Amino acid sequence: MVDGKNITLNGREFIIPPAPLSCVRRYHEVFEGTAPVTLLIMAEIIHAALKRNYPELTQEEVEDDYLDVANMRETFNIVMNVSGAEAKK
Repeated sequence: MVDGKNITLNGREFIIPPAPLSCVRRYHEVFEGTAPVTLLIMAEIIHAALKRNYPELTQEEVEDDYLDVANMRETFNIVMNVSGAEAKK
């Protein structure tokens, strides 16, 4: 298990680790704070981070069962913060 920050999403506890380098490379402008962040990009970055500790999670499962408009921004900010990037407000 990769160290990270604990969060509860829809009643399930997760440890959110930093995003993997492959994700940081793909979305480097987001991590640098120079690109706009869409809901789709947030969901993909969150999923990439969660997969490090929960490899069985699919993108669809994360989006359908755990993320919603009420928790998405907070979850994205956690991923960005534990990854060493400045989260967008």
